[in-house]
Amino acid sequence: MNNQSSTVILARVSSKSQEDEGYSLDSQLKLLRGYCDKQSLDVVKEFKIAETASKEQSRKIFHELFDYITKHNVYHLTVEKTDRFTRNFRDAVTIDDWLEQDASRRLHAVKENLLLHKNAKSDVKFMWNIHLSVAKKYTDNLREEAMKGWAEKLAQGWLPAPPPPGYMTVTENGKRIHVPNPDTKCLMQQVFKKYLEPSHSIATIAEEMARIGIRTKQGRPHSKSHVQRILNNPFYIGINRFNGKDYPGAQEQIINKELFEAVQYKMHRGRPPIFVKHNPVFKSLVRCEDCGTLVTWQKQKGRYYGVCKRLSEACKGGKMLREDSLEEMITTMLQQLVCPSPEIIEWVAATMRSQHKDDIENREKLVASIQAQLDRISRMDDGLYDDKLAGEITQERYEGKHEQFVEQKTELNERLTKMDKLAGRRLEQRLVLLELSQKAAELYPNKSPEQKRLIASKLFSTMALKGGSLSVEYTNFACAVAEKVQKTRNLMEAK
Repeated sequence: MNNQSSTVILARVSSKSQEDEGYSLDSQLKLLRGYCDKQSLDVVKEFKIAETASKEQSRKIFHELFDYITKHNVYHLTVEKTDRFTRNFRDAVTIDDWLEQDASRRLHAVKENLLLHKNAKSDVKFMWNIHLSVAKKYTDNLREEAMKGWAEKLAQGWLPAPPPPGYMTVTENGKRIHVPNPDTKCLMQQVFKKYLEPSHSIATIAEEMARIGIRTKQGRPHSKSHVQRILNNPFYIGINRFNGKDYPGAQEQIINKELFEAVQYKMHRGRPPIFVKHNPVFKSLVRCEDCGTLVTWQKQKGRYYGVCKRLSEACKGGKMLREDSLEEMITTMLQQLVCPSPEIIEWVAATMRSQHKDDIENREKLVASIQAQLDRISRMDDGLYDDKLAGEITQERYEGKHEQFVEQKTELNERLTKMDKLAGRRLEQRLVLLELSQKAAELYPNKSPEQKRLIASKLFSTMALKGGSLSVEYTNFACAVAEKVQKTRNLMEAK
């Protein structure tokens, strides 16, 4: 092949309306191939940018094109029109640089009858600049119209952008809105709660999200910086943040405001020191009831002592709290969770399994609904194929719609797969917590500070210091266990 006659073709459709008006990729390619044949140009590669390509994908293809023609020393580049090729001056500079490097290189804009090269006449370059300006105005106008649409959507309470993990986009009454994703909603609630555990950081949460299947659209784990943006996103509490501004949102909240604010407090209260000399058991766990500040710990004579910032008069005269004294209180409270009757605990576990069976029945109804959707999509896909065979729709139209049906069926099948795993995981977690509540008092004294913090955070929702004594609130699950234990003890004492 003679490189002097080699050419690369670029065809592009940037909107659905343009395709309907006859600017389909096939029609462009047919035109460009015919032109190249008449000009005795050898087409060595074709690049296509479809209407569904994102801005990032379009730029990637543009750079791939120039990498290719530079690497393979291609002398001709053929497009339908200027605006099929580029609509910004930044890309125009790349094109001009490519042409200026070799006088033999040519840019063919077929419908504009434009042949641009290094030594082209000033009139040709003048027309090139005019076409560029018109193309740039087109994109500027598109952006203006898009911004109007964004503003209206925000005013109605909807975010004009993809939602964060835990939500999905659906079409309702012709509008694309965001609703909780039944497959990931509970997982994201667990992510926010887990981040508050003393042993977790942004890095460990990123690993946890990857482990439970919260990943990018490409299936890759979220980076630490992206995980931080997710945890910092007020979308979860009904606020749409767009272009640096916050707007009231109409979406359903899946994270309560108290939990979200607690996550923000932990995330933004300041970085820990680089070198940590001490590792007290109750760091970041205990708060002063009077002034509301965290109790900090310092080591004196081989023991840890805790004290708040003493911002109120009530706590200024308070004594420092010894860690070993606090551990004795915690052990006593853990012992209160231990049921004197193993049969009762077995009954509680059996009740959980029974409730799990009820959940399975509800899930079966949802499975039937999803299966009905799958059957409907399959019938529509079969009808679409019949329409293609009858010549009522084009091959291109069939392939596009068929691909959409395949994607919908894949998504629904994935939901069916995840449902059983999620339900099983919930039951497993509750049974593990039940077992922990019965063994914590025995396990706690012999564990490391990190493990003790984890046990405390799993069973106590708050730990507060007042006047040298500790008050705690059990988590909802631990509270339910404590109530059953107390009733059991009362019954046994009555006998």
